[in-house]
Amino acid sequence: MAPDLRRPSATELLAEAAAQGADLETVARGVLARLSELTGLSSTYLAETRLTADEQYIVFSCNRSDVFHIPEDVTLPWSEGVCRFVVEGGPHYTTDAQKQFPSSSVARLLEIRTFVSYPVFTAEGRFFGTLCGASKEQVEIEQKVLDLMRECARLIGQRLRADVSARP
Repeated sequence: MAPDLRRPSATELLAEAAAQGADLETVARGVLARLSELTGLSSTYLAETRLTADEQYIVFSCNRSDVFHIPEDVTLPWSEGVCRFVVEGGPHYTTDAQKQFPSSSVARLLEIRTFVSYPVFTAEGRFFGTLCGASKEQVEIEQKVLDLMRECARLIGQRLRADVSARP
């Protein structure tokens, strides 16, 4: 039987993930897996940003490729990361990340071509980090799927408490 690739709403996607368990990890992993299917990206991940430490911590990731993956429980320099440039006003989606973000050493070192990122804010409005996806290949993503990913970032953020980081 072919997988169901219809585009659920963000609320439906989170509800599906929450049906497996209400904790952040279960919900985030379910959402990342579904976004990975819908976008076709090699890796989708939730990252916590620690501005004072200049770190981006990969909390959860879903990887579909042996060639390119973003591991969990690692930190990248926020000042060099692609997400930083998006949060500071760059486009949320590009199929040429190295050209779009030439100052990002992470984009160059990981040979990222397609990149998607949306900021995640807690229910109290504190910047938490980003919901991202990346691939070495050029991946065309429909606007409806990008809108879904943006809404998922918003809804995941509402599940976070401002005084608690997601880091275990």
